[in-house]
Amino acid sequence: MKRNLPGKIFLLVLLFASMQRASAQFRVVGYMPSWAGDVNAIQYSKLTHINYAFALPTATGGLQAIENPWKLQSLVSLAHANGVKVLIAVGGWNDGNDSGFESLAANSTYRTNFVNNLINFVNQYNLDGVDIDWEYPDAGASANNYLALMSQLSTAMHSRGKLLTAAVVAVNGGSILSSVFPVVDFLNLMAYDANNADHSNFSYAQQSINYWRGRGLPKEKCVLGVPFYGRPSWETYAQLVNRGANPYADVFNGVYYNGITTIKNKTNLAFDQGNGIMIWELSGDFNAGNPNSLLSAIHEVVLQRGGTNPPPPGTLIQAENYNSMSGVQTEACTDAGGGSNVGWIDATDWMAFYNINFPVTGTYKVEYRVASLNGGGVVSCDLNAGTIQLGQVAIPSTGGWQNWTTVSHNVTINAGTYNFGVYAQAGGWNLNWVRITPVTTAARTEAVSTLTGQPVQTADAFTIYPNPVKQQLNIISGESLSGGIINIFDINGKQVLSSRADGNRINVSSLAPGVYTLVFAKNGTRITRQFIK
Repeated sequence: MKRNLPGKIFLLVLLFASMQRASAQFRVVGYMPSWAGDVNAIQYSKLTHINYAFALPTATGGLQAIENPWKLQSLVSLAHANGVKVLIAVGGWNDGNDSGFESLAANSTYRTNFVNNLINFVNQYNLDGVDIDWEYPDAGASANNYLALMSQLSTAMHSRGKLLTAAVVAVNGGSILSSVFPVVDFLNLMAYDANNADHSNFSYAQQSINYWRGRGLPKEKCVLGVPFYGRPSWETYAQLVNRGANPYADVFNGVYYNGITTIKNKTNLAFDQGNGIMIWELSGDFNAGNPNSLLSAIHEVVLQRGGTNPPPPGTLIQAENYNSMSGVQTEACTDAGGGSNVGWIDATDWMAFYNINFPVTGTYKVEYRVASLNGGGVVSCDLNAGTIQLGQVAIPSTGGWQNWTTVSHNVTINAGTYNFGVYAQAGGWNLNWVRITPVTTAARTEAVSTLTGQPVQTADAFTIYPNPVKQQLNIISGESLSGGIINIFDINGKQVLSSRADGNRINVSSLAPGVYTLVFAKNGTRITRQFIK
């Protein structure tokens, strides 16, 4: 078990780790429909790509006029200002009518017309590429025509520095030939709509990745799709929560959806076995600042993972470093980092890790790095030999004893040092490590208070942007800043800038690259925000 970082350093790591940049390679792709959602409400800083849905093809290779072209124009302007790429999604479900694709793809002249029309469309709207949503080509001639179309589009897009992607079914997509894989930048796996009863559970996501990866799709081109809606009612996630659904659950009054816990677990799965997460669709979520936002849940995982495995921050406990145990064994581990893992875990087996410190009272996230051939396992955790029970989480099938994923749950713990236990409520899984991270505002505020030596309050109507920033940091506040003081601290707690808040802008061009905390003080109130330079 790795020792804890002492005192203030430990708290600083916890505070600033949430601001770490995500891996530049991991994609967060959101679809924005032409008929729903406000482009001004999109959380651009949490996305890498947006697909505007949809443009529809004609049978001879033309494009029907898109709905709300002004919306696409605004989307491109706002997205590009935030470093987010925008693609046009062509096709979609369209009531199951793919006759336009079938006709144009079967004729070389029509294919060329289609490619040229898309080039003109991309240039007209200053787009970054094309996402083909011909979701259900048939086997045989149709599959070959799909390949011919995608190959021609690939040459046209890539020669112009543009992207070519495609949305594909979750499983049983044999009409998308494996020879398509080299010509696309990535595939968006539509791992939802399996049925009405439970249309997008974790197991189905795993099946989808296993299917496409098993056919040879490279890991870096595998983007897992998640739904921001429920079935069979087709209500958005936000609508469901607003009428009483638990944002952390997956079913409400017979409607099945993905709550925060499942979305986070799927994002971890996408890190482990793919290279991105895709969302259908963005208007189904809450706006920025709402604690129930699914996109914010995805972003939290992206920041934590940052392209590494296992990721910082928190207290990382290597499973094989138990102080006492019952029933388990260790074995060589092929997960990132190598070493050993604990295996042969059966029901009622347990491990105990002594003297684990929880520095503040509040909510902590407990993550387990697990592998399971068949799934069905359940892991729980406790303190001091089970005298304090903390809850449990199910372990899905990962398809193999060395195919790793991360599952998690939140627990509430009083500050103190405990013996931490991991218990198998149901067996059939391996464990590589456990990570414990404080997630509550109280815990983060405590860390900031330690950093500044002063009590800190939070305020929802206080926003800084852009973040990351190069030269000028802008502040939006629900109250006047006049008469306040702005202090900026570096990661070591050193004050590097101090200014009277006479306006809503502050020049940070003199700061070196790094992570900083801005503290605004006025009339006894202190508000803290973090940013990256």
